[in-house]
Amino acid sequence: MTLITLQQAAVHLGLSSPALRKIADAGLLPVAGQHSDKLVIPTDVAQRIRARSAVALHHLLPTTTGSATMAVLRVDVAKHVPDEDRPFIGFHADLTPADLLEALRGWWVGRPEKIAQAGILPVTLGGFVVAVLTGLSSWDTKPTGNGLIRHRFDARLAGYISDLDATINMITVGTADDLRIAEILLGKRLQSTSGGPIAYVTVATHQPTSEISGH
Repeated sequence: MTLITLQQAAVHLGLSSPALRKIADAGLLPVAGQHSDKLVIPTDVAQRIRARSAVALHHLLPTTTGSATMAVLRVDVAKHVPDEDRPFIGFHADLTPADLLEALRGWWVGRPEKIAQAGILPVTLGGFVVAVLTGLSSWDTKPTGNGLIRHRFDARLAGYISDLDATINMITVGTADDLRIAEILLGKRLQSTSGGPIAYVTVATHQPTSEISGH
């Protein structure tokens, strides 16, 4: 088995070193140890991830409205937070589904109706979709001490991965639409740019909203 450092793998994958380190720290890479004080992974793992396609946005349509805009939640590695509403914020492959849902569904700053309008919220870490929330329809709102208004969404965890090399949905029970949407998104590249956790991407609307296909 040949090995490659995370820094070398980041160049190979077209990612920044910090982005790939986040992916590793979130438990999504099979780190094979250290070489000269640098983390290494199997070269064939980096090659398979490099071949990963981007989300085919023209295959993914909003499920609740005809809007072409879909929100994307950009997160960091999960950490404990002093918040009685949730024990963690962010993503880690070892979180339970219940803790992961609470860590991802709020509290976020933005226009809640715009965040929820597609009914889908892909969650990305390092530019890859690592979890998917669906069923966004309503939300709770609270002001914060710094004057910001934050929102927590009613949602379902339609899927998440525990390994970026083998992107198997760890949620096995759910609606057919939820599982199909998760299959379209999980493990794929989804680039978005934002100054905060919430970004937006444009989704094609050339077919009926009831049809969602990954093929």
